[in-house]
Amino acid sequence: MNRRTVILALLMLVLGLGPALAQTQKKVNKIYIVTCGIADYPGYDMDLALCANDAKTIKQVFEKNKKASCILLTNSQVTKATVLNAMRTQFAKATKNDAILFFYSGHGAPGQLVFYDGLIEYKDIKNIMAKSKAGSKMIFADACFSGKMRNEQRTNHNTSVPANLRNTEVMFFLSSRSDETSIERPSMKNGFFTAYLQRGLRGGADANRDRTITARELFNFVSQGVKKISNDKQHPVMWGKFKHNMPVISW
Repeated sequence: MNRRTVILALLMLVLGLGPALAQTQKKVNKIYIVTCGIADYPGYDMDLALCANDAKTIKQVFEKNKKASCILLTNSQVTKATVLNAMRTQFAKATKNDAILFFYSGHGAPGQLVFYDGLIEYKDIKNIMAKSKAGSKMIFADACFSGKMRNEQRTNHNTSVPANLRNTEVMFFLSSRSDETSIERPSMKNGFFTAYLQRGLRGGADANRDRTITARELFNFVSQGVKKISNDKQHPVMWGKFKHNMPVISW
């Protein structure tokens, strides 16, 4: 270590910058993902345009990152049994230094997601995530009324959340408020939320250019983009027990 480096290190300690710098340099270790999207529901009345593409896009983003392991399920594959089993298998692989992520794009209802074979409650997903040893746990939902998850958590004051989930970092990134729909435009490849989510994850959200995208950076980027493209009709919500500088993806 040369003299200049020593002086710089001492100055950082005096100014209190050392711990902060170390904190921002935290990287994502391994991330285990289950990504699901339904555009083609049974019959014709409930079909959507882009949700299967949304799930594929998230897989493609993380495939470029060699730290990720991803299971993709689309359309008729997105049944309650198949998804929950995939989550149990995938998330059980994680250690305390890893992260797990569940992504869903499709129809939503207050407090529920609409799978191919019926409704599933958020608590069923959260209960499986709670059993994982992962240090960071994330749920991304591109679905109408997805913000209802946040309202339920506040109402219950976390009493319905298993202890393992309460005592670790968990981030809920939801595409819309509890009384809002999530918008897609058939001329686009992805819905509004996923379009900006994938841009942010690819590097657009990396405000300080340190090649690690944090929860706060991702929220700021996606929220601003979605509000703009929707003419202020859709407002993403981020909520949960996590640090604002929690890394979501590192490049």
